[in-house]
Amino acid sequence: MRLKKIVSNEKGSVTIEFIAILPFVFLIMLICWQFLVGVYGVIISQSAANEAAKVYAITGNSGEAMQAAKNVVNAAGGYISFNDCDIKGNGSGYFTAKVGVQMELAFLPDWLYIEKEDRYISFDREMKSRVMN
Repeated sequence: MRLKKIVSNEKGSVTIEFIAILPFVFLIMLICWQFLVGVYGVIISQSAANEAAKVYAITGNSGEAMQAAKNVVNAAGGYISFNDCDIKGNGSGYFTAKVGVQMELAFLPDWLYIEKEDRYISFDREMKSRVMN
């Protein structure tokens, strides 16, 4: 009879359930945060491609366009870094500005990666336009 009373007592069960589910809540929050950082990386890479295309359309100088794209990415800060910028013209005044950025996977431990390159996800965005005369 006494054992039945002890087993049926539910005092503290809510605390135990909360402690058991707390790591999963943190894991879901980290995954959501990493997803938002990834979306931010895509937006920054598109913004950098737009800026590179705008500068190249006005100046016609690929060095200035690359520096403008690099400035946009560097201003973003955080786990996003500039990878490369390539501007190719087709001879008739039209060109394509392609900008690449890298996003670091921030919340995964170092021992999880086989190589250092596995820690980064790359984004490439391009913008097509023409040189202003």
